[in-house]
Amino acid sequence: MAKDYFTTTEAARLLSVSSDTVLKWVRAGKISSYRTPGGHSRIPRDAVATMLPVAGSNGATVLPQLTEPEYQYCWNFYASEGKIGDDCRNCVAYKSRAHRCYEMRDIPEQFGTLKLHCHASCTSCEYYKLMQGRGTSTLIVSRNRRLADTLQDEANDRDLILRFASSEYECGAIIDKFRPDYVVVDCSFGASRTRDICRHLSSDERIPFTRIFLTSRNADIRDCCDGEIFGWIKKPFTFTQLKDCLSHRRAAVEQ
Repeated sequence: MAKDYFTTTEAARLLSVSSDTVLKWVRAGKISSYRTPGGHSRIPRDAVATMLPVAGSNGATVLPQLTEPEYQYCWNFYASEGKIGDDCRNCVAYKSRAHRCYEMRDIPEQFGTLKLHCHASCTSCEYYKLMQGRGTSTLIVSRNRRLADTLQDEANDRDLILRFASSEYECGAIIDKFRPDYVVVDCSFGASRTRDICRHLSSDERIPFTRIFLTSRNADIRDCCDGEIFGWIKKPFTFTQLKDCLSHRRAAVEQ
């Protein structure tokens, strides 16, 4: 479904300018916009289209699509002419739909990690280099619209790719295609519901190696679902703080 509005960052990407330039246009009235309850600017789809018209076959304006870096499983990356090899199908990475096969490198081969395309170190592997260049994907599960607005407006690089869900149902639908490296669950859902969300995420076969963080003002809530979570982030936090936290955690895991 086409979006009816864009953040300033998304509009900037479509118009091939910086986010600061879009904000200047907003302040000068050069491009139409409106303010969210959290005080952030949103740019209507039509307003972006008028700034960058692209003629379609019927003469109508067609707005370019925002695209994210494509994700590839290791068995797709090494497939020959699109055909997945039988050896790959017998590997535990394929059977478990591992998001990143190199995170399974320490599992003994007798347990099914065949390491078919491993030669020296993971850092010398072409698939590893591809995935490292893709950035870290993170799903934020929160009912706090202001938190989502703030993080989305600050997300101006490809090192950390964000998606947002406000319910368990929406979370499950997003995971079907997004497959996040991390999920950050806002504890404002309450202890019982937060615990249920974390348990569902930790048992979701689509994301067996995704790490779950909780975010709250008080760290005590971690005790309600300690077995499912990987870490805790204190609220409030900025995009930069989130990026630094996840980058440090990821580096520690991959060492």
